Amino acid sequence: MDALAESLTLLRQEAGSPSYSTIVRRISSVRAARGVPAGERTPGRITVYDCFRSGRQRLDVELLSDIVQALGADPGPWRRAYRAASR
Repeated sequence: MDALAESLTLLRQEAGSPSYSTIVRRISSVRAARGVPAGERTPGRITVYDCFRSGRQRLDVELLSDIVQALGADPGPWRRAYRAASR
């Protein structure tokens, strides 16, 4: 999971290092486009920040996918990387 968090940090840097608040707003937009109800669209900023930290034992793969999409990348490879890391 540490390698995944490190890769996520690199993706954020490649996307211009948007703030975590900006990422949260983008996630909300991604989820709105997917039809997620308004009350479930916006994750907490700290929850998003925690996905970028090392030392995690697990991640919410849906949130990971939404972060990746909010940063302009294809979430498919990230889902596969998560499955490999969680084994």
